[in-house]
Amino acid sequence: MTTASALHAEAATHIAKERESFDRCDTDGFVSQWAHGLMGSLRTAQAGIEEAGRMAEFVGLYSGDERIPAREIETQFGRSWLIRDDAQARLGRKFIPTGSRSRVQRSLGLSERAELAPAWAKHSSNGGACSVYVETYRTGCKWGTDATLVKE
Repeated sequence: MTTASALHAEAATHIAKERESFDRCDTDGFVSQWAHGLMGSLRTAQAGIEEAGRMAEFVGLYSGDERIPAREIETQFGRSWLIRDDAQARLGRKFIPTGSRSRVQRSLGLSERAELAPAWAKHSSNGGACSVYVETYRTGCKWGTDATLVKE
């Protein structure tokens, strides 16, 4: 297992190489600079997650302090909560719109709240090589049942 200090050191190396490349060749080395910047950002995010006990903050769907087994998905109508089969009968719905302004959530007595869950970071893309970014993602239960509510 990689330690947070090793990840921080690797991030610092990538950031230093990015700066060295820029100083050495200005913008001619833009691909190297871009790649080192991305790797530096990734390792920094991973180190932060490692320092937090391999946990990160996400949003979960709650009824009071009870976590509803649900996960966010993209639908043809936008983002939505997909409710796990065993909870659908109780809520009477398979999909619930996301967002704090959801009338459906309010009518069911639900709310979105901050939670901590097992996590890691990776590079993701919106379809093109130039839109690469660092994404923090859940590594535990996809339904969020292993999450811990962040008390406000």
